[in-house]
Amino acid sequence: MKRSPITPLSLLLATLAAGGAQAADLTNVANAAWDYDGTWRADRQTWEADQETLVQGRAALLPTIDASHRHSEINQTYESTGDLEIDGRSRSTSVTLTQPLFRLDAFYGYKEAKSLTSVAQAEFYQSRQDFVLRVAQGYFGVLRAWDTLVSAQAEEKAISRQLEQSQERFDVGLVASTDVEEARAAYDLARVNLIVAEQEFDIARDQLETLTGRKWETLAELRDDLPMEGPQPSKMNAWIDKAAYQNPQILAARYSAKAAGFTADRQLGAMLPKVQLFAEYQHNHNTDPSVSGGDPGNQLTQFYSTQPDTNSKTIGIEVTVPLFRGGGLNSQRKQAALLADAAGQRYQQTIRDISQQARTFYRTVEADALRVEARRQAIRSTRSALEATQSGYEVGTRNVVDVLNAQQALYAAQRDYANARYDYILDTLTLKSAAGELDVEDLVAVNDWLSGQETLDLYNPDLEGQSEAQMFSPR
Repeated sequence: MKRSPITPLSLLLATLAAGGAQAADLTNVANAAWDYDGTWRADRQTWEADQETLVQGRAALLPTIDASHRHSEINQTYESTGDLEIDGRSRSTSVTLTQPLFRLDAFYGYKEAKSLTSVAQAEFYQSRQDFVLRVAQGYFGVLRAWDTLVSAQAEEKAISRQLEQSQERFDVGLVASTDVEEARAAYDLARVNLIVAEQEFDIARDQLETLTGRKWETLAELRDDLPMEGPQPSKMNAWIDKAAYQNPQILAARYSAKAAGFTADRQLGAMLPKVQLFAEYQHNHNTDPSVSGGDPGNQLTQFYSTQPDTNSKTIGIEVTVPLFRGGGLNSQRKQAALLADAAGQRYQQTIRDISQQARTFYRTVEADALRVEARRQAIRSTRSALEATQSGYEVGTRNVVDVLNAQQALYAAQRDYANARYDYILDTLTLKSAAGELDVEDLVAVNDWLSGQETLDLYNPDLEGQSEAQMFSPR
């Protein structure tokens, strides 16, 4: 993982945002989310906090220096020396330096801290991939809901016209009342679908605003011609190998297993002797003690009357051996060893899980590419079928149910085509995430698939001004 964790993404998005697109596009949305999304901001702060773990792990191997100062009020009485009484003040200042010479637990604690820092780094890269996916899902979620809403509006209007025609034909005796009732039932169902589509569009728009903290008036739409050629590289094993090598979840599990192993070593080291070098300097100062009572010729009286300041220097080596602590140290060693084994098993399972995910997403993207073209062809087929059915209805060889079914099939094909394109984009990004290579460059690449000329109005998603050819053509 050679990528810098924060700077390139923010700088690139800021540069793209400065370009000034006519309508908001994917990079504009990503730039807004970068500064606003609470989950992403918390992940960045957590990553920065986790960098301190290494500093704390290294500290146990480095010298420590402690300083202390003590101020005392002294009152002492010696009855055996003629009621000798001493009053005074004492100040003591000391500085102590300690340098570990042999501390196996501290050494492995440092190794543990390095591994935990690597875990945090891998988790941060996963968080960044999740951020990229959230932005893409939020943006294309709005486009998907918009397409569904426009299709529902068009379907409702088309069936409304069919209901009017059926009513007119019934009024002049050309059709039976069942045709009117069939058309009315289809219209009622279309109205329900429209209400649901409006609700889902409002929810998708609100979710994007929650992600970015901004109200978006217009968004750029997808271009008609998109390079949907399937996974590149085209070999499944290439994606599986990349996932095993650089997927952040696998890396986090690998470093977690290493950290657990070092934890077990640290607990073993806690049962071994500890050797450290120590040096201490101490200065004692007594402020003119007041001596009263006692025999003036007594040596003790004379000593306290003339007690000088003292300085002491101490240097040496200290060896500490934990002999017995209630069995707690050995229990902690056993516990850490078992947890290290469990972490190793989780690491192996993570490799298997991510490899399966990469395999699944590869096949999904491969199928998505074929599905897009098949859905495009389905629109042409259902449009032709609708035209033939309507012609048959005009001459009396087909009934209104056939027409309604053909209309519904066309609009369903339109929605399926739009969904297939969005699925391809999001599934491709998910495959890159499984391979551990999803980054801002992928947002930029997808952003090139958007059209600055074709935009959608988030607060006016209706069909006014659109021709019937536009409604029935794959966009």
